Amino acid sequence: MAEVLRSRGLGGLTAAARRTLGSIYAERTGRLRRTSRRAMEFGLRPHLLRGRVTQVHGPEHVDYGPDQLLLISVVRNGALYVESFMEHYRALGVAHFVCLDNGSTDDTVDRLCAHPGMTVLRTDAPYATYENTMKRYLAERFSRGRWHLCADIDELFDYPLSEGVPLAGLLSYLDARGFTAVVAQMLDMFSELPLAAVKSLPGDRLKEKYPFFDISAVERRPYEWSEPPRPELRMHWGGIRRAVFGTNNGLTKAALVRMDGRVRPFVEWHQATGAILADISGVLMHYPFVSAFNDKVLEAVRTRRYGVTTTDEYEAYGRALAKNSDLSLMRPTARRFSGLEALIADGFLVVSDEYRRWVNEYAERRPNR
Repeated sequence: MAEVLRSRGLGGLTAAARRTLGSIYAERTGRLRRTSRRAMEFGLRPHLLRGRVTQVHGPEHVDYGPDQLLLISVVRNGALYVESFMEHYRALGVAHFVCLDNGSTDDTVDRLCAHPGMTVLRTDAPYATYENTMKRYLAERFSRGRWHLCADIDELFDYPLSEGVPLAGLLSYLDARGFTAVVAQMLDMFSELPLAAVKSLPGDRLKEKYPFFDISAVERRPYEWSEPPRPELRMHWGGIRRAVFGTNNGLTKAALVRMDGRVRPFVEWHQATGAILADISGVLMHYPFVSAFNDKVLEAVRTRRYGVTTTDEYEAYGRALAKNSDLSLMRPTARRFSGLEALIADGFLVVSDEYRRWVNEYAERRPNR
């Protein structure tokens, strides 16, 4: 920065003035970079991506109702997760699945295609550059005017009081109040075993094999992307990965979104702009710590496929694993998952009184269902 000031004849300024000008310069430079990145993100890249997507399986167009849900996912080497993923979301009531495979070298695609109600696409576009574009492509192509849930293959979504109201009921609640997005908080799940001792198979039931979580290190900040309906709805950061690996993971996603023409999904990775946020939040139970975790870390560091920022995260994982062969996520603050009510009581999830009343009334209207 000092060289820039000297080149413009401003080298004689006081230190305070140089700091002020330096701050202005940094802010403007950052703003220009963000503007350039977004111009690529929302302008050129969508056009480039369309020519790099091929149809593998299932219908090219999905017709589903306003009270139904489409699940979209970008996936790579998710064979260990497919069966548990499909079992969970079938039980939840998802109407159709659209998965975009991004270079799997295992049998992920074959496993996905074996399930009914499935559309599978494929692209060779680099994930580090096209991650948001891929997900937005799926949302805009398949769910215009409808609800979609975006979940990675290692994420299982749930919402408060789901045992008392089906998915169609939840969507009707959201629509009746004009909500267009539901925020979901990621909950990292793990086994009681050290990471090196975990053995994973494609048929594993994730909820049974990885039943522990730890939210003691979750940092909660004000929500930034839309006006939250309740101040308790926060952005979550860190968590068990910060405690064990020293990483600063973002844990909050706008996962459930209605593509009403005003919402722009997948801004800055996992957020949405132009959305009217619901008065509840959901959870994405996240299962990265399977036996393939170490191999994924090594590949991510070697190929840098997740981009500069996330590669730093994987490098931190790699350093911790190399330093401690018996590394475990189990700490005194870990707890066994017993349902969403405990997370609500902790303030990890948000539920309005109106939603609780509505669920009770819904159950009374459907006594035999």
